Amino acid sequence: MRPLRILIIVFKGIGDVLLTTPLIRALKKHYPACEIHFLTRKASEKILKFNPHVSEIIIRENGAQSRVAFKKFDITIDFMLSLTSGYYTLLSKAKKRLAFYRPLGFLFYNILPRHQHKGYTVYDRLQILEPLGVEQDGISLDLNFDKNHEKTASDFLDKSNLTSEKDFIVTLDITSPREYRQWPMEKFAGLADMLSEKLNAKIIFLWGGNELEYVKKALSYSKKNHILSDKFDLLELAALIKKSRLHIGTTSAPMHIATSQNIPTFTIYGIKNGPENWSPPGKTHGHIQGDLIELSVENVFEKLKHHIKLL
Repeated sequence: MRPLRILIIVFKGIGDVLLTTPLIRALKKHYPACEIHFLTRKASEKILKFNPHVSEIIIRENGAQSRVAFKKFDITIDFMLSLTSGYYTLLSKAKKRLAFYRPLGFLFYNILPRHQHKGYTVYDRLQILEPLGVEQDGISLDLNFDKNHEKTASDFLDKSNLTSEKDFIVTLDITSPREYRQWPMEKFAGLADMLSEKLNAKIIFLWGGNELEYVKKALSYSKKNHILSDKFDLLELAALIKKSRLHIGTTSAPMHIATSQNIPTFTIYGIKNGPENWSPPGKTHGHIQGDLIELSVENVFEKLKHHIKLL
């Protein structure tokens, strides 16, 4: 008899895929012999590459239709609720097709639990397992890497004359794919200067994709010398963040990566999104929220300094 086959569909960003890993873990604990297949975009592939609970990563851009149709899944869980993801759900031929309720959802799904907002996004996602009788297995995020990624991070710190044991290393992510989540670059530069001057922090400005010029421009506003990260892939970035003492930034992938590595975070939120959805519970994860244009460097630093004292 072939093993139970489960398909999970998440097309959104890197953070969204990472926030789904507790659900993967819960499914594997409940169905130890199952195969878990994950349909996502190429950009998120490395988030799942070393996840021991994932049998196959199906990349939407790489002939996903034939892979999904060939496998003949038993359970499909779709978090996208789009026409495209609904199509893949039907293509999976799963007997149990789950998604949170929406009008006309019955066209694609036969199990449609009502979503109840429970705060942190991981709690919200885990609700979809209730109709299957699957219990959650905690909310910690799973992101693994190998020794090569760790060496890349260590080599970077060596050439920057930093050691994770002695230096107060802070990774700083100043970018966001959504402009309304992005604190002005000159304010991030001012915050980095304050952290350096008052707390002797060693600040590493992170960047990825096409963000390099933006981050370089932000650094030009700094009065202190800070460090610009190398061009890291996602797993090298995770290895670097794991060697830091604190991660500061916007609500984007590096914040969730830091959470996955048990590194304290401090997140700067605008008025259109907030910590109730994106910050995990616990005193190690602090935040400040307000109008990002009006929010001053001094106010952010004072709230951040208080957060650091609690760590």
